[in-house]
Amino acid sequence: MPQVEAFLARTPQQILQAWAGVADPLSDRTAGPCWIALRQGGRVLASGWQDSGSLSMDLSHARAALATGETPDLIELCLTHGWQDVPAEELVRRFANSSRGLRGLEIRHGATLLRIAPSTTIACNRAPLRELERLAQRARLSIEDFARAAKFRSFAADQILILPGEDRCIRLWRGGSIVAPAETGAPMLRETISGLSSWMMASLQDDGRMTYKYWPSRGREASSNNTIRQFMATVALGRIARRSADPGEAGAACRNLAYNMHRFYLDHDGFGTIIYEGKAKLGAMALAALAVLEFREAGLLQPGEYGREYEALIRGIMHLWQQSGEFHTFLLPRERNDNQNFYPGEALLFLAALHRQTRDPALAARFMTSFRWYREWHRANPNPAFVPWHAQAYVMFHEDQPEPELADFIFERCDWLLEMQQWGGRLPEDFQGRFYNPAHPEYGPPHASSTGVYMEGLADAWRLALRLGDETRAARYAEALRRGLRAVRQLQYRDRQADAWYVSRPEKVMGGMRTETYNNEIRVDNVQHCLMALLKLDAEPGFPWRAAGNLPV
Repeated sequence: MPQVEAFLARTPQQILQAWAGVADPLSDRTAGPCWIALRQGGRVLASGWQDSGSLSMDLSHARAALATGETPDLIELCLTHGWQDVPAEELVRRFANSSRGLRGLEIRHGATLLRIAPSTTIACNRAPLRELERLAQRARLSIEDFARAAKFRSFAADQILILPGEDRCIRLWRGGSIVAPAETGAPMLRETISGLSSWMMASLQDDGRMTYKYWPSRGREASSNNTIRQFMATVALGRIARRSADPGEAGAACRNLAYNMHRFYLDHDGFGTIIYEGKAKLGAMALAALAVLEFREAGLLQPGEYGREYEALIRGIMHLWQQSGEFHTFLLPRERNDNQNFYPGEALLFLAALHRQTRDPALAARFMTSFRWYREWHRANPNPAFVPWHAQAYVMFHEDQPEPELADFIFERCDWLLEMQQWGGRLPEDFQGRFYNPAHPEYGPPHASSTGVYMEGLADAWRLALRLGDETRAARYAEALRRGLRAVRQLQYRDRQADAWYVSRPEKVMGGMRTETYNNEIRVDNVQHCLMALLKLDAEPGFPWRAAGNLPV
């Protein structure tokens, strides 16, 4: 403890000058208040704001903790600058997600003064304006009344982690580290796949249950669940096992399939379905059937294993297919027919895989009827969420039965999907390569799983363009996939010190995927979509990791 006290008695300039690479032009920007937190194993032992030039602080809380044998292994600093007054009516705009983790907020209300450091926003996974709501509740006021009586300031901060035991600093951006576009390549691909696969295997319980959602800031799982994402995880585990040929990974995948079938499968009026909380969704039925089909093809199942359930699931999927080509999207409740952007594409992906196995002309006719119905439906109701599932299904079917109209539609929609990817300009560095169109908020917020699933569709479209000799289009898709890999890598927990410094149970997060750079929640589909997209690139030794001609890396 004396060493820590002596350390904190220095000025910010003295501390920063002790480490190469951090004593850059910060020295003239450290006149503002400084946030400091002493952490041990991710947990805060003591924290506070200092308004003087020294980082000395009241260490009574730390002394109490140290009396039990706990010693800080990390010191978190935010050296503030760029302070600005913020009118109450500007709060929502100024503290949009793009600023979350980059700018802090000061709230003054009567005798109450609260400052929220940008690093705290990331470590707690709580938006700054959520703190405003909490203060208003504590004061027993409406948010509007509280905001009218309060004063607000925003500020930027140089975010730094100091590791006293290693005598070094880590400079942070939005509570993490930046992945440079120039690093994108085959080594990054392999490292990212390894981390994603490891997270999935580590998140599988002994009974076969897969962690659905994990909160790194709280160090615990959420209680929510989703059958579609659970069976997508099963498919991903099967592909991991197939790629590695590792008996342990094969056994893990089979335990997960067994758990999900036992937990969620139900015979209903002669149809096989997947049910959870009274809902039986077409998408869950299709992905459960796809899991069984792929496990069979990979030799992971015994002959006839899940045969009855598999045939019943097919009957259920066909029952929801209509003569027009449309799918009804729910077996239960019968009156629901929403999620048309998702579930029919998942069903068509299974039917394409089934057709590849059976070469059934009647099934092919049904598939093409649905293709033509949904082509027109989507053109009338465009949404990027529709594209990747249908692209994967149509590319697979086209490989077996090359209908030109399939390729035309795949390229039309994937060309349009490229417009959703963000790159260049004034976009923050850590957003580069993600798929999100701020001009269309109705398409949903940016999300790791969205970027991952769009890449799944684009990987297949790239392969199709290459096969058909469309080199210009293939180059554009490859460029988008390279950029997408950078975005995926950015969201991955890949370094315990630079990415998981606030996490109390790092073994639960390493290799996993944050939902966004400012939202550290891990959901299983964040991981599996990105993994399945990258596995497709890994299976193509000729994938171009450097752009040709005038296309940038």
